[in-house]
Amino acid sequence: MWRSGATRRRQQVAVSQMIDAAQRSGHYAAPWRSTPAVWEFFSDEADILRHLQQTWRNALAGAVYVAIEAGDGDLQADVTHAFTTVCQRHGGLRKVLEAHADHPAIASAMRKEQALLTSLAVAADADLRLAA
Repeated sequence: MWRSGATRRRQQVAVSQMIDAAQRSGHYAAPWRSTPAVWEFFSDEADILRHLQQTWRNALAGAVYVAIEAGDGDLQADVTHAFTTVCQRHGGLRKVLEAHADHPAIASAMRKEQALLTSLAVAADADLRLAA
């Protein structure tokens, strides 16, 4: 759905307030309950979770690209650095996603990300054994 720049900014403010409230309270299970402004932009919790997952995925993909470009060819180190950087910057968002990892709206994306990160770690471990 197309939204004006002003509407997207208001949406981002509402989402940021929701995540900030979750971080302050330490409760990530249903942060939208304490931030009713998000309902102006989302139809249900699945809609919010899909938006958060897309935000996370875009941030991680961008960080991975930058880390690989700036790195020295160690893919595992570059991806690990990118993941750590995005976790530091978007820790609250990540905790909301993790609290809802089994929700049908994002479960598949969460499993795919975990499989990708696991396969990268396994491949790197195999490379280390071969080098030894």
